[in-house]
This record gives sequence, structure tokens and C-alpha cells, in this order.
Amino acid sequence: MALAVAAALALIVGIGVFTLLPRDHEHFTSDGEPEIGDVPREIDHIAWEWDTPEDHSIVTVMPGLAGPVVVMERGVIGLDGTTGGELWGYLSDLDGSDVSASVTPDGRSAVIAEVREGENRVSLLDSGTGEIQERYEYPLDSEPPSLLNLSDHDWIEARDGGIVARDLHSGDIAWEYLPERGCEIQALRGSNTFGDTADYSVATSDEHYVMAELCEEHREEGEPDAPRSPGNLVVLDAWSGEVSWTVEDDLLLERETRSEIDVPYSAGINVSRDESALLAETTSGSTLFVPATGEVLHDDLRSLQRDEGPGRIIDFDDENVVVSERTPGSTGLPEFTNTRTGDGEILRRTSTEDPLSGDPFEYHRIRPAGSASYSLPLDGGVVTPGCVDECAERNIDETVLFLPWEGKTPPRAIESEKVEAIVQSGRGVFVETPGSVVLYRPGSESHLIGLA
Repeated sequence: MALAVAAALALIVGIGVFTLLPRDHEHFTSDGEPEIGDVPREIDHIAWEWDTPEDHSIVTVMPGLAGPVVVMERGVIGLDGTTGGELWGYLSDLDGSDVSASVTPDGRSAVIAEVREGENRVSLLDSGTGEIQERYEYPLDSEPPSLLNLSDHDWIEARDGGIVARDLHSGDIAWEYLPERGCEIQALRGSNTFGDTADYSVATSDEHYVMAELCEEHREEGEPDAPRSPGNLVVLDAWSGEVSWTVEDDLLLERETRSEIDVPYSAGINVSRDESALLAETTSGSTLFVPATGEVLHDDLRSLQRDEGPGRIIDFDDENVVVSERTPGSTGLPEFTNTRTGDGEILRRTSTEDPLSGDPFEYHRIRPAGSASYSLPLDGGVVTPGCVDECAERNIDETVLFLPWEGKTPPRAIESEKVEAIVQSGRGVFVETPGSVVLYRPGSESHLIGLA
């Protein structure tokens, strides 16, 4: 019933806004200011479904002002998070077009860089209506910049072993940063490298860029093929490029050891969803920092986990950490715990009586635009896959489960053929947006599902 109602609402929205605009139109906007729904505290049904335009595949989904912003290989579409209706779009079906896009950490602006027919152009759009706020030409060689590394006022590009920040409103160079002589920026685990000119990446928040650096003295102190090495944690002010604070020689860099190739190091650095905390793998453990000052909030969050075996950190902020663990014993039932970091007190927990197939993935979020999770804690409970592989053999039908905190109500199973196709691919992820929790599969020519 809820799905039918949502579909009807989406149709009404579509009639009101899109009847005169073809789907391959370069740019269409919302008919007035959209209503903004609340972020769900819990979920129990499919609210809406949305299919990608023909010949477009999903790169990522980001939270905007009114709902999900869907970034595709050649365009962007903003959806109403409550109904799934299309609010606005910026699409290109022309051969030779190349598009890169992202959403600012505050969720207010969608930024689109486009190389098309020899013209290089950057557009800033209101993420709720699609109205163009600013547009300018910006010199590019052949490809648009990667906009994954984005603050509220600039984005950064790789250049000559360092980074260059460009002003969001003009494309002009705002500042440059070059590591000290003998030091190199390293990649972050759980991320793609940015740009084609350097094999490294950074973490971002609205006001800071966070990097891992490996220096010559670190290489000299360790073995040439060592799987681990100390490194530096460097945090830059996103406005000026000045170093805000550093942690020297204490960041833990790791790599696979393969004799036939030189595998680079990578670092575990993540930013909380609310940007109140920074988590870095150091020689002390999983250390929690205040992004603005470098104050250490906790030396090692993993010390708060069970002794029986390591869990997986799936969410955190400056006061809490949510961990997925297996209960002791042969059954090893999955359990999610929300622990206060200050004193280690478990504030709430939830679990299921049936073993899930596979463990939830470790939390990785190096930028606000990349907030997708394989298991997503909400105020009222945890959204998690019910089964991701060998489901028929194990006689498990549930594809998405909502587990209320403290088990005050039974787990809720959400099933459909499309949900099953996304989740059992092993790559389905959840994104929290105004109006709904969105389930999708990155890199697919498929669809989005709104859960509420």
C-alpha cells in the first residue's frame, strides 16, 4: 500500500514538473521549493523506487537538501527523498561529453564539472531545486577534475606530488600545498585515488583536508619490504591550505607484501558522518581525534570491544562508537553495540536470533560525499543486509533487516525482487538522506530504492 501511494505521489510530482521536459534535456529544475522530509529514525517498508535513465549508470549517491543526489557517468539527478520523484536534473547524452560531480559537505550545492565539445565548464547548482547558482569556464587539459575531494568553498587536485585548491565559485587557484622534501602523500584505505596524476587521496570535511604522508626517514628506519611503516598525519585548513595540526611518526601505514611488485602503503583515516570526529589507525590503535584541533578523544576505540575477537567499527562520532561483533559461542550471532567512548559504557545494543550471512563491512568514509554504508545505524536501530550470499541454500529470504535498539520490537524484514537483486550482489549500500534511507548498488545501470 505504501509503495502504491509513493508511486502515485511521484507520478503527480512528475506531471507537475517534467511533462514538457525530455529526459535527455541538458538541465531541468524543480517547480518551486521542495518540501524537505525528516531523516528516518527507523524503517519498515519500501517508500519508492526509481530507475536510472537509459544508458546511464550510477557512480554514487549523496545526500542533498531535499533527498538523494544521484551522480551518474554523464549527469546528475536530484530526487525528492520522500516520494522518489525527480526534482531536477543535469544530463548529457552527447558523445564525447565527460562529467564529474559531487555535493558540498553542507549538502547545499551540487558541483558539476563538464568537458563537452571542446568547452570546459563548472556549474554550481542548488541541491534542492537544481537552479544554477554560478557557472564559469575553467581551463582543463582533457578531463574534468575529480570533485570527490571537496569542501564547502574549494576542491583540490593533484599536482607535482602535492595538491592545488581551486575556488569553488571561480575555478581560480586558492592555495597550494607541497609536502616537505622527502615526503609523499599516501592513499587512504576504502577510497579511490583522485585524479589520474597521483596515486593518493585525502579525507575531507567542511573545513579541513586530512592526509597521510610517508617520509624518507620512515623508509630508512624500516625494512624496504616491511608490511608496516610509521607515517605522519597532516591536517590542512581548507580555507588557506595552512597546516592546522600534525601527528608525526605515529600514523600506521600498511601494505600487502608481494615480492613481484612494489605495492604502495595506505592509511586508515575516516571522518564521522557529522564531522565531529576523525578516526585514524595509529601505532596506539584506532585513535579518535577532534578534526579542528587534533585533541585526542580516545587512544584506541578497539579496546572497547570484546576480548573474544575483533569487531568492525561501522559508525562513530565524538562521543560514541557503533561496532558489529559476533556473540561468544559456536552460533556467533551478530550483535551491534553503541558504546560511549568516554567511559566505555554500552548505551544500547541489538541483535538477531538468526546468523547473518557474512559480516558487515568496516566503516569507510573519507568525505561527506561518500557516506554510503553496508550497515547503517539510525536513531531507532540498525539497517543491515539480512543475507548476501548462499541465501537459498541457507533458506534465508530476508534481504534487508531493521534491528530496533534493545530488541523492544522484533526485527523487520523488507523484501522485494529489486531489493534482493541489489543486496545479494554483495555490493548494495545504504545512504541516509532527508525523507528516506536509500539502497543502491554503485556502478550499476539499475535503480534506487527508498526505505522509510
